[in-house]
Amino acid sequence: MSAAERTSSQRTTRIVHVSHTAHPGGAELALARLLAAEPAWTAALVTPSEGDAFNGLAARGVAVDQRLPQLPVGGTRSRSPMLAARYLASIRAASNVLRDSALFRAADVIHANTAAAAIISALANRGRSVPLVVHLRDLVSTESMGRLGHAAFTRLALPHAAGVVANSRTTLDSATDRLPPTARRVVLQSPTGLRDRVTRPWIRDEVRAVGMVGRLQHWKGQHVFLSAFAEVFKGTDVRAHLAGAALFAEAAYEQQLRALAVELGIGDQVVFLGHVDDVPAFVDSVDVLVHASIRPEPLGQSVLQGLARARATVATEGGGPSEWIHNGVNGLLVAPDRPEALAAALRTLAGSRQVRLELATGAAATPGILSDAECAAAHATFFEAFAGVASARGR
Repeated sequence: MSAAERTSSQRTTRIVHVSHTAHPGGAELALARLLAAEPAWTAALVTPSEGDAFNGLAARGVAVDQRLPQLPVGGTRSRSPMLAARYLASIRAASNVLRDSALFRAADVIHANTAAAAIISALANRGRSVPLVVHLRDLVSTESMGRLGHAAFTRLALPHAAGVVANSRTTLDSATDRLPPTARRVVLQSPTGLRDRVTRPWIRDEVRAVGMVGRLQHWKGQHVFLSAFAEVFKGTDVRAHLAGAALFAEAAYEQQLRALAVELGIGDQVVFLGHVDDVPAFVDSVDVLVHASIRPEPLGQSVLQGLARARATVATEGGGPSEWIHNGVNGLLVAPDRPEALAAALRTLAGSRQVRLELATGAAATPGILSDAECAAAHATFFEAFAGVASARGR
């Protein structure tokens, strides 16, 4: 039954999801997958028009308002007072647009998909009693958010949260001391595009392809991956596959990666695939999946995708990946920003089919990984806790 059909047959909680961008980053793709899974609530979305992350949701019965203004790139991290002022002015303008949205005014619950969306939503929600649920998808720290972004989020948004959804225990812990005591809190896996899981691993005799999936940005560590790959596989017929696009102001990093591949002597071994829609198919196509972020990853969707598809997976320790991977059992963990450590792990995997099989078998047995439909059901259970608040308001 579609969302529209459910709405016509019974009264469901009306949730407006607010996204500060429609470009296909990890947070936006996670929200798009959540809403495409036909959740058990009446979903509406307010977002900017630029970007294609949410294409097709209207056809699934999701009401969409695309009038939210785009925020300036880099505003949360810039040391320029002028850019910071522009960013804050854009936040205020966006909150005014959101407040005027009919979808926002009709909502029983507001779900802010990112920190920036939470700031906009909190400002727009002033003077109203609609519960605000903030999605914590990044660590609440100045390193992750920038000085201005962290200050705005912790002062303007988190104090007004009725509830928070965190993508890992690590993420939730980073925000705990900033939350109101009454705020409901839960750790829920983000949808990863998973339809089904591999229960019987298939392992090739030799490693032919090693892959990474994720947005091309410096902290994700694609440069670390290329350096480690070159140390182990330079001059062989093994290929490095990079799935992911450079968004916003990150085009320079992609050019740096291409130049690095040439400098390392592996230019003809590296394949830049750009954005990939079918992530499970990409994961299935590689023999080893790598996660190489240089700082703690809040969740690490690619790690979950690798485990779910029973791939031999290597990830940097800390943050969300360490909550899912038990080193040597269902994957390998290495120190962050250490190409030599990642190279050692790749060398181990390339040298032993048996090790790859054991890790893939352990990955297939990893408990708790949810399909997108199961993620939607888990979110619905949490959102339902706010239905009583909506009813008390007489909506």
